[in-house]
Amino acid sequence: MKPRSRLVPTTPAEGTVDAADRAQDKGRVQLADRVVAAAAVKQHPDRYTTLFARARSEVGHAICLCRNDKVVRLVIRCRSGRYHLANWPAEGHQHIPGCPWYRSHSSVSGRSAYAEAITTIEDGTAIRLSAPLTVRGASASPSTTTGPADAAAGTSRRALGPLALLHYLWECAQLNTWHPQVERRTWRTCQALLDEQVRDCQVNKVPLADALWIVPAFRPEHADRINAAWDRFLAGLTATSRARRRGLVLGELRAATPTDYSVRLSLAHQKAPLYATPQLMDRVRRSYPSVFSEHTGQSLRPRVVLCLIERSPGGYAKVVDLAAMLTTQTYLPVDSSYEADMADSLVSAGRAFVKPLRYDGDGVFPDFVLVDDEPETYVEVWGVRGRESYETRRRAKQNFYRDTGRALLEWDVNDPLPELAR
Repeated sequence: MKPRSRLVPTTPAEGTVDAADRAQDKGRVQLADRVVAAAAVKQHPDRYTTLFARARSEVGHAICLCRNDKVVRLVIRCRSGRYHLANWPAEGHQHIPGCPWYRSHSSVSGRSAYAEAITTIEDGTAIRLSAPLTVRGASASPSTTTGPADAAAGTSRRALGPLALLHYLWECAQLNTWHPQVERRTWRTCQALLDEQVRDCQVNKVPLADALWIVPAFRPEHADRINAAWDRFLAGLTATSRARRRGLVLGELRAATPTDYSVRLSLAHQKAPLYATPQLMDRVRRSYPSVFSEHTGQSLRPRVVLCLIERSPGGYAKVVDLAAMLTTQTYLPVDSSYEADMADSLVSAGRAFVKPLRYDGDGVFPDFVLVDDEPETYVEVWGVRGRESYETRRRAKQNFYRDTGRALLEWDVNDPLPELAR
């Protein structure tokens, strides 16, 4: 169900902000006849309850003032009496890079293949996950870990696998984008941005906020409270003779250590470990070679995981399935250490860019897109030599960019990095 729109004003009301000044209002939104700072609306929504209600009843939406050449709408949502703003469906790419509501265009996102699995509802977004969150009967279905190594085999576009859900959350939180105005990201930043997206989502008809544990950034003074919250989350994954409940855990993998009977997964910021079978971890390592390579371990680059878990009879968290993603130190997702080097260099050069995410699909996208160029420039990192299938794919992509007139910046990793500054 799409948000309604009864009136689309083209300029702010008299006495607020003139349309000619919108280029300087990249951090502002219009609610009814008032213009307010986007940061204030996000951080203190309760101060604007009356204004939210007026805008919703009189206009039907809010307006983001990040552009001066078109009206960009925002959805006004209300949950438990508290209002907040969200992207208008399929219009996130119309915001300028650096805007809090900017999203990747569908042409550079695997999300476009999942129209049946990700749908807009009155309160937000409904997600269909391929793995059940409630397992009925004596045993669960076998794990079906799907990662970059086996994506070519194809996955159902009617439901998201764990990797697709991880990519969806990262993309919605804008963690696959970078702009020079962004402060250095920490896990605390990621957690806050992810929490903001999760509150509007349902997964398999369950509120995602109830089904998903995003590991909180550690603070010594909050340790007891966080540990107690984890115990409650795990205790909620009850098992009866008829059904077992599952949950999702999203965090940064610190170490995977073999024990006598399992593999102990230690997450950054969390005291309680997770446990996986050696068979599952062997499958995961084959699916995500760049995440679990020896070089990655030496580089200390963050590895983000989304785990589907159950509570074991002994009371510990047992991993049923797992998706993994390599990132830079600023939590930009990458597919290889070479891409990480390029992403770090683009950040140092002050560029604004997007890292396309494939979800579970087999779509072909550029490695990065420079969104501060007009038109956009595609970036390709060529990191493999001597493999015929790779060389064929490389030539096909180069021909596509040339035939469609796309600007292309290339880096063969055997050569020095090209000039990246504007």
